[in-house]
Amino acid sequence: MSLRGRVTAIVAVLVVVGIGAVAVIAYGVTRNELTSEVDQFVKERAQEIVEGQRESRDRRDRNDGNGRADGDVVGEVDLELDRDGVTYTDADAIVQAIDGDGVVIESDGGDLPVDSVDIAVASGDRAVLRDIEIDGESYRMITVPYGDSGAIQVARSTASTDSVLSALGWRFALVGALFAALAALAGWLLMRRATRPLADLTAATERVARTHDLEPLHLDRDDEIGRLADSFDEMLLALSSSREQQRRLVQDAGHELRTPLTSLRANIEYMERAPALSDDQRGELLAALRTETEELGVLVNEVIALASGDVGDADPDTELDLADVVAGAVERFRRRTEHEVELSLEPTPLVGNEALLDRAVTNLLGNAHKFGPADRPIEVCLADRTLTVRDHGPGIDPSDLDRVFDRFYRSDAARSQPGSGLGLAIVRQVAERHGATARATNADADGTVVTLTFP
Repeated sequence: MSLRGRVTAIVAVLVVVGIGAVAVIAYGVTRNELTSEVDQFVKERAQEIVEGQRESRDRRDRNDGNGRADGDVVGEVDLELDRDGVTYTDADAIVQAIDGDGVVIESDGGDLPVDSVDIAVASGDRAVLRDIEIDGESYRMITVPYGDSGAIQVARSTASTDSVLSALGWRFALVGALFAALAALAGWLLMRRATRPLADLTAATERVARTHDLEPLHLDRDDEIGRLADSFDEMLLALSSSREQQRRLVQDAGHELRTPLTSLRANIEYMERAPALSDDQRGELLAALRTETEELGVLVNEVIALASGDVGDADPDTELDLADVVAGAVERFRRRTEHEVELSLEPTPLVGNEALLDRAVTNLLGNAHKFGPADRPIEVCLADRTLTVRDHGPGIDPSDLDRVFDRFYRSDAARSQPGSGLGLAIVRQVAERHGATARATNADADGTVVTLTFP
């Protein structure tokens, strides 16, 4: 069952339970009130009969002058008229007199049942009020003592009371069903409105999975669903940005790979067309092939590093001294290139990833070596948590300074130089991973200065 259906069902059940509880209480109160009215009627009628019969007996005694006792008049009960000449019974009441043995002396309106309880009352016990049934119809009956050995029974039908209670029960049921239906409808409408953003989110995720369309939802809400939608939009924007970066990476990589592959193909075809090459010519071609193969390998490795997240995903979680990392990278660079490096380092403790930092420093040294003259030293300085690498080359055109850290970007002056255009892009990515900033400027005299400033 859907969330909307579950909430609707819960609301309906709660309303039914609430209305049911109110209905049960109201039904019980009404039943007690109606039953009390019937009880009051039979009690008052029984009391009137007893008092009326006593007054009639007293009048007869005064007239006859015989002074008979109460116990002698049980057989003379007149149930048809009260002391004012009005009948004791009505259409739904039955009156009956019994002696101490339970024998019916007089009855008006019908016969009432007599059992041991009634005989006990006739023998002197106190009055008893109970429910009875006559010919399938319910009655409320009271038995009260009369004289020394006798009792008066008064019963009234509860048919009208039962009818009222039955009608009331049906009304409660109908009202409960109506309110439950209305509550369910209201709950469904409210949940439909409340869950519409969730439905939109669901549709959006299905749309993304089906069409790869990363268009944000832009829901204008300030509740929890709105915050969820905003988070989803941020995720879509991040995915869109990642997809765009992947697309540009593939396009740029394809463009950059085309040049060395074309050069390799041209040299190989030339060797095939000119088999009678001199040893010097063959050596030159093989050296060119080797250089182009190495450049292609560097390009492929750096593309893989950027595409696979080797640079961006590693956690900088090791306490280290950046000066040691720089010194190690410079030492390996000197052995590999024999290019002079002027080194000035001060201890710079930080939390980082040694492999990533070593890669960034190596790329900076390689970039300075590529564009700086071999007879001029590369200057490396680490002070005040800032790493500076300077070469003495031609520098960078001011219009290109803001783009030197872009992937595959190479200025017009650098296109004749070997390289992939990814070295400084990796440097910036490593810097950002460590919370540092990368910046390139031209030196006052000559050359380029690249700085990494750490927090």
